Amino acid sequence: MSLIKPAALTAAFLIGMLVCEVAWADETEVADDYAKLPICTLNADGTRLAVEPCRTAPARKPMPRRPVPQIIDPMPTVARPQQPAMPPVTPSPPLPSLTSPPRAPVPVTGCDTAGCYGANGVRYNNVGKGVITPSGKTCTRAGGAIQC
Repeated sequence: MSLIKPAALTAAFLIGMLVCEVAWADETEVADDYAKLPICTLNADGTRLAVEPCRTAPARKPMPRRPVPQIIDPMPTVARPQQPAMPPVTPSPPLPSLTSPPRAPVPVTGCDTAGCYGANGVRYNNVGKGVITPSGKTCTRAGGAIQC
């Protein structure tokens, strides 16, 4: 049982080699027959081939190159657009220093959906997760107190 598979594979391999050898031999015979044919030429009046069948003429070595003029156009010059004048920038308010102590939290007296009122009478409007003072300073709200 263990010898059947290798023997079958070897037989298939040998048959394949034999088929390739026959096919290769046929190609070389055809090439030899073609080489024996005369080179194709036209008859005296140039209307048909002088001898049929014939083979094409071998290529000249080295093949002559066809002269082709090389035309290289320069890249067009493009003027850069003028840079637009920027409006003057107003200075931003100074940032609070990080070393100053934070202010004490302000107790919340009442809230609605838009914001809250502090005990100092200032309205704090809701923005995202925090609140903002009327002067634009951002603060955080934690339970009943607002810390700025």
